[in-house]
Amino acid sequence: MSSKNYAYFLKIVECKSVSRAAEILYISQPSLTKYLQRLEVELGEKLFDRKQYPIKLTYVGQCFYEYVKKVEEEKLKLEAKIDEFRNMGRDKIIIGMPLWRSNILFPEFFPIFSQSYPLIQVYLKEVSSSVIENQIISNEIDIGIVNLPINYANLLYEPIAQEHILLACSKKNPFIQDMLSKTRDHPFYPNIDIRALPDQPFILTQPGQYLTEYVNAMLSSLKLELNCVFRTANVSTAINLVAANVGFTFVPEIGTKSKYFPLNDIALFTLGNPPLETSLVAIYKKSKYLSNAMRLFISELRSFCNSNKWHSSERL
Repeated sequence: MSSKNYAYFLKIVECKSVSRAAEILYISQPSLTKYLQRLEVELGEKLFDRKQYPIKLTYVGQCFYEYVKKVEEEKLKLEAKIDEFRNMGRDKIIIGMPLWRSNILFPEFFPIFSQSYPLIQVYLKEVSSSVIENQIISNEIDIGIVNLPINYANLLYEPIAQEHILLACSKKNPFIQDMLSKTRDHPFYPNIDIRALPDQPFILTQPGQYLTEYVNAMLSSLKLELNCVFRTANVSTAINLVAANVGFTFVPEIGTKSKYFPLNDIALFTLGNPPLETSLVAIYKKSKYLSNAMRLFISELRSFCNSNKWHSSERL
């Protein structure tokens, strides 16, 4: 076992245990221990404090760890560049999107992208924004399509579009019917004062979701608490409940432009002055080599989301 195989060292750091790392790597613990001893002899310093459990990097170990991470990242970049050259336009990219966003956006965007770039294979992972960030860090996802803010300093982002956070209401609701009669000729989404609705039932997303955080910040500034009758992690569920006149909810604007959004049953309003809005972005690891295929995906998605249909605030 070569001491230059840094993957073994990285796995020990990750597991904080030689025995656990050996188990995951499918090698014997004595073999991995000998590997670590050879590495420490070559460097002339101990890399781990074995008196602690779980074992902990020494100062030299931490310095070596930072060096190895950079080496491995540059190696991945080089391999990606070589693969891109060899494949002559053929490429595979893994995209992460939250479930509702992918349900609404992907069915309309992907056929256009696929027709324009048939040699690029796109694999979609539908998971929460926090999972997307973690899997980008661990190189399981290439690009994530999420809303700001992001939580990791070693992630970069490129803007896709600005979008309002809209209040979604059933057109069958008597209060909303009265509001709509007063704004019937309004060319844009009318604005509504959320303080007029504290007793109305609300379907809200779960704590920790970006949409929840935006809404909570607005409510906190108004010192307002809503009548939450149900919580769900899936915005599609919330929208369907609104369409069934169960309550009100909040929704990012771009998704409401999709032909899959039940606009015939739902009225939409902006909130606040200026209206509450958020940034939709493409995130990726800072050390990631962005292939031509990844750049094309970001560029085409930006153009798509900023087209007249998807970005106009006019009523449909």
